Amino acid sequence: MAQFTDTIGGTFDAKKTRVSVPAAYRQLLTQMGATALVLRKSSHSECIEIWPQPDFEREVNRRIEALDPFAPDYNRRVAKLVGRASTLSPDADGRIVIPAPLIAHAGLEGEVSFAGRAKFFELWHAPKLVAHEAAMDAEDAA
Repeated sequence: MAQFTDTIGGTFDAKKTRVSVPAAYRQLLTQMGATALVLRKSSHSECIEIWPQPDFEREVNRRIEALDPFAPDYNRRVAKLVGRASTLSPDADGRIVIPAPLIAHAGLEGEVSFAGRAKFFELWHAPKLVAHEAAMDAEDAA
């Protein structure tokens, strides 16, 4: 199974609120047959998760499959997974327009980094990713 790997730099166009998905990731998305992407706030970091739509849908279905839709917990859990997710398709040049709430969550401006996370990739404000990785390395060293 193909996976998103590596960290690739890019630039966020604040005026047009868009960014170009790296060519290597676009190629992988094409191989997967994914024409749409799902963007959502990361639950763990100040970044945006970007999933191929079919993989995101499979993951959500896996997580909610055993839940009772009439149980009180169902709405909360489903809302956290999909309630604020945005589905969109890149333009012919691989650019995506990022919704304002996601821009604010990740603090996107200027230089950005795309970080492969196997099933999906993350979009970071580049300095935040550097700080995040340094903190992870410090935790590992302790």
